[in-house]
Amino acid sequence: MASLMAVEATQDQTVTRTAREYLRVSKGKGRTARSIRDQHTDNLEAEQEYGPWTWGEPFQDTGSASKFARKSRDDFERLVADLGTGEFGVPGDVLVLWEISRLARETGRGVEIVDRCEEQGYLIHITSHERTYNPRNYNDRHELITGIADAEREARRLSKRTLRGLNSAAREGRPQGQVPFGYARDYEVIDRRPRPVAQHPHEVEGPLVAELFVRVAGAQDNRLGDEKVPLLYSRPAKAGDQPLPETIYAIAKEWEERGIVSRDRVVDGEHVPGIPFSPQNLRSMLLRPAYAGLRKHNGTIVREQWKGYTPIISRPLFDRVQQILADPSRRKYTGEHIRHVLSMTMRCGVCRRPMAVMARNKNGKKAAIGYQGHPCGHVWIPKEDTDHLIIGELDRFDPETGERLPPKLGVILTWLANPDRHTALRHRPDDDAKTKRMRTELEQLNRELRLLKDAPKPATALARIERTKDIEEYEQRVAQVEAKLSKLTTPAPLAALLPDEPITDVVRWWQQTGVEKQRAIAAALLTPGMLGEVRIMPSPVKRNSVPVAERIAWHREESGVD
Repeated sequence: MASLMAVEATQDQTVTRTAREYLRVSKGKGRTARSIRDQHTDNLEAEQEYGPWTWGEPFQDTGSASKFARKSRDDFERLVADLGTGEFGVPGDVLVLWEISRLARETGRGVEIVDRCEEQGYLIHITSHERTYNPRNYNDRHELITGIADAEREARRLSKRTLRGLNSAAREGRPQGQVPFGYARDYEVIDRRPRPVAQHPHEVEGPLVAELFVRVAGAQDNRLGDEKVPLLYSRPAKAGDQPLPETIYAIAKEWEERGIVSRDRVVDGEHVPGIPFSPQNLRSMLLRPAYAGLRKHNGTIVREQWKGYTPIISRPLFDRVQQILADPSRRKYTGEHIRHVLSMTMRCGVCRRPMAVMARNKNGKKAAIGYQGHPCGHVWIPKEDTDHLIIGELDRFDPETGERLPPKLGVILTWLANPDRHTALRHRPDDDAKTKRMRTELEQLNRELRLLKDAPKPATALARIERTKDIEEYEQRVAQVEAKLSKLTTPAPLAALLPDEPITDVVRWWQQTGVEKQRAIAAALLTPGMLGEVRIMPSPVKRNSVPVAERIAWHREESGVD
């Protein structure tokens, strides 16, 4: 009773109360500062009529108050905590809001605020209502909770309408959101709103995106056999030279040297110039299906392609890049610093860290060259003997006569010398039973989907909803089968490193191949799914040499290549 009397006493206009604002805007770009400033200005004007107030430290957030928000509101959580502990102020102090939706659009959280203000004796002033509420008054409490519930209903309505538009656009393959780097978008006013009608390669940025995909894939151009895609970037053709995949890091470094930067932006009314692309930026670009004219929705590639899309790259090129990025050996493809073929392709048998070439010193001089776990140092193994076993002993001579002996092929060259394996790796047969079965299934699904779309429009709303669900289900099934078929028909990354025809003289071909390409081939082969991951085990006999073959463990998957 004493507490209630204290609150009522503070409502006397002659008493100066402490007021603390909660200021929030939903967006953090462009109008953020002005919106918060406008809220504060209106709150200051309210003091003239409902004060006097002494202004305390405000709470301020940027982000949605809806339950559908993905970003947390730090100051909101601090406000809730302070109201519960009494740190907010003394009974009679005022929480000032510009409107009720600034507080919460989730009824449960809003009621929690009202409950805590009631417990501690705080007042709530809503400037847009032109009124100060006392949560201990049942009428005021009812109006506050009703306002919060109305705000939640509006948030849910907006969310449903937005999702309906997004889902509709996704089903049709239409672009959504900001225009990606590399594209330009044309708009027309339809139903009094600007609508995208075309998305095509930007005259300057488009060729850069095409170049990125081509260089990472080791392709010749951005079409990769698809003549429907405009030719935006093509590598200069050199006789006998097959393009190699390049690392994202190397491309980012070269682009920075060429002065290639991101788009300029305007943030809070200020011009912010573009910055150089980091490797992380380029990797994000490489993962975007939009560059192949595709739309990803709920984790699935949408089958339909919007008629206004002009893709920058072809679908086969996009699929090849995705396979390369998913390959654990992709970081070993290129680099001017590469001097040793097997360095960083083998693993320490103790901790599975990569093995690098290291020299063992004796009396201040290099005594032996070998592979050592890097940076762990758990194991060390002689380099020459290891190379002979895994690659081959190519320059052999008779120690007595000095005559050249036939080369002795190691594991890698023995595998490459088999023409059947080369053909199977590079060209997957079209009549493969699994591939044919999946193509037949895909054709059947597409026929049924076309029939479903061309069928007369159902008369009832319930029937139309069911028809939409059926169409979505078929589209998802088509996308899943297409993804599986793409994996079956897309050549493995290793195929891009090998010549078109089977290798007849594997030793000569290997010696003419640069060390960068040799490293790339070794990295692709020495994986669990191919020949096996090479793990160097510790020597079972201390300070005594053990044959290299006894210290190498081959870790293979059951489905690995024989």
